[in-house]
Amino acid sequence: MQTALREARAVGAWRSSHLFVSEPADLTEIYREGINLCVWRRSLEPTLGQWLNGICAEHLLRVATRMDAQCVDLRPALAELPDTREREEWLDELHGVVRLYADLFEARWLGVRLTTLDREMCPRFHVDRVGVRLLCTYAGPATEWLENGDVVRGGLGPTGEVLRPGGRPRALEPFDVALLKGEAWPGNAGNGVVHRSPAVPHGQRRIMLSIDAVD
Repeated sequence: MQTALREARAVGAWRSSHLFVSEPADLTEIYREGINLCVWRRSLEPTLGQWLNGICAEHLLRVATRMDAQCVDLRPALAELPDTREREEWLDELHGVVRLYADLFEARWLGVRLTTLDREMCPRFHVDRVGVRLLCTYAGPATEWLENGDVVRGGLGPTGEVLRPGGRPRALEPFDVALLKGEAWPGNAGNGVVHRSPAVPHGQRRIMLSIDAVD
């Protein structure tokens, strides 16, 4: 990770604070100075997406575990789900995303959360005191974020009143693999990506995956 960080600093800062990429290999752009959000925009098979919507409505997922990146296995945690082809496809998908994060940041130990939510977990705009957090929404509305130019960072705190006049919240899309750089990333103090949980309409839910390095 330190080698990639030094190489990114040699390139110099980007004007924009976010970047969308079409290939997982391009997520290494998160190492660039000035970039605090890098998103791999993708889609899943429609049948898997429909299955996930059904799982979201019928099952409460509460997975929170510290995982060895060399032994990635969420199968026991999802044993309650119907034994179908879609479950196996989703397990392969989840394991791939976890390994992607571990390889990208050379992390041995990971904090992995996979949860079903029926309300906003963090409704106010905020920054995280972490290095880089991966978020992926598999069903329901996805995380909202602000471009740096729309942020009044002095408003961060209990009120979360940080949106500049004329600015607008932006939203990730389902299945986006998003890397959110936090305040603890080397040299990123004061530049953590500002984001919040989306509103969840009454009677609906969302499924969210979150990964952090906990070495």
